[in-house]
Amino acid sequence: MKLSATVTGLADLQRVIAALGPVTMKEGVAGLYQEALIEQKESMRRTPVLTGALRASHETEKPVMVNPSEAVIRILVGGPAGAGFARFAKGKYAKKAQVVDPSGYALYVHENLDADHHVGQAKFLESTINESRPYMPGRVAKRVSLTRIVAAARKAGVGKK
Repeated sequence: MKLSATVTGLADLQRVIAALGPVTMKEGVAGLYQEALIEQKESMRRTPVLTGALRASHETEKPVMVNPSEAVIRILVGGPAGAGFARFAKGKYAKKAQVVDPSGYALYVHENLDADHHVGQAKFLESTINESRPYMPGRVAKRVSLTRIVAAARKAGVGKK
């Protein structure tokens, strides 16, 4: 399938670029979401394991558009794992674990640099994100489909008078 668009004059070019913005942003956000899922998986691999609840508590939210040129995608850790750990701590490990704020368990494990983890590490999410940060723009760019951008632009009438 051959894709093309005709642009004549600076005003027409500016209109085409403005119209491509939302389409390009949508593709970029979709690519970023796919990369966030990869980050989640790596963070889960690095998460310390006692019961598995904390590792399983990772969740990547769908993208939220803050404005037309900015999106937020959050990777959350904790959630139900905090409550699950509180129940677990009342059993076999009750003397070893005291959970005052179940939702804070993930934060405690993440930030405790002195813990001796047999599996996983402290800063499991932060280290994953920090290591990927320099490569993320390129990885997202590779996921952006120019074919879909051009097809969506043509469907929206971009480049037509």
